Amino acid sequence: MAANATTMKAWIAVQSGRPRDILQLNTTMPLPAMPGPGQIMVQVSYAALNPGDIKMMAHKIPFKGSTIPGMDFVGKVVQMGPSIASSPSALEVGSTVAGTTSMMNVWRGIGILAEYVVIPANLVVEKPEGLDEHLAAGLFGVVGQTSFVLTRTANLRKGDKALINGASGGVGSILTQALRAMGVRVTAVSSAKNEGLVRRLGAEEFVDYQACTSLPDYLSSICAGPNGRAFDAIFDCVGNDELFYRSPTYLQVRGKFLSIEAGPFGIFKLMNWPLVLGGTPRTYQSVFSRPSGDHAEEVLAWFNKGWIKEVPVDSIFEMEDAIQAFEKLATQRAAGKIIIRVVKE
Repeated sequence: MAANATTMKAWIAVQSGRPRDILQLNTTMPLPAMPGPGQIMVQVSYAALNPGDIKMMAHKIPFKGSTIPGMDFVGKVVQMGPSIASSPSALEVGSTVAGTTSMMNVWRGIGILAEYVVIPANLVVEKPEGLDEHLAAGLFGVVGQTSFVLTRTANLRKGDKALINGASGGVGSILTQALRAMGVRVTAVSSAKNEGLVRRLGAEEFVDYQACTSLPDYLSSICAGPNGRAFDAIFDCVGNDELFYRSPTYLQVRGKFLSIEAGPFGIFKLMNWPLVLGGTPRTYQSVFSRPSGDHAEEVLAWFNKGWIKEVPVDSIFEMEDAIQAFEKLATQRAAGKIIIRVVKE
């Protein structure tokens, strides 16, 4: 950070709505205040986009003012709060760190699609050697941390069978690798153009959802065959309610249906109480990962053990082209992460 710098570039959502209609690039945004106790200031190198970013911009919240969107980032520590600077923490000015901020911070206006951000130091991990900087933004944010929470919640064992709906997306691509490393047999659901990708990541079986008149019918047929076996867990990274409603024919009685589509609002979905309401006799859980340095450390351990061999990237956009990046994200056809280069080297 230049010693005399007082302003920065930042994208601002001035109201609720679609990114093209509400985002404005502010090139003279005041720098954040100095980091307080337990905080660090990071010069953001790359931001990784998530579907939740668009949902938060579209969500109308009373009295919400202008906000900086975005949650996942990687960058260099340029300032440290007093308690961190005087502690034996491994972090220091110049460390390259990655992590994610909370939805609550974004709603308060403090997202990461800016050249500088102040964030709690306990939410980041130091980027490992051997991992490119832009890939760290995708791996240690929402994607990696959600994948960890999904594996912990599913509690699968070696030899178990799992279905991943949306296996070529951000979460699906990391989850596929982690489950395969744990010895779980993965069936990936994606479009035909991504079959090579998901098989390379570790999927044993592949289903092209576009070739199925009905995905539930197809899954029922392959699980009911002479060599068929119901799944021990289904991970829905897309949001397909029918996939859950029809699951008794292809999900084990004690199996779990885990969905990330609703994010923090999943608790309001009636499918959480299917038996009480006389509905589908299978366990449905909406999984939401809150920002956590501990979860990021678990993902770092996966990487260091060689479990995560690839962080698929769909495309990289420049800071000035952020609106096009969000529009690409909105198509729901990205294979891997969409990255924005915030500060050019």
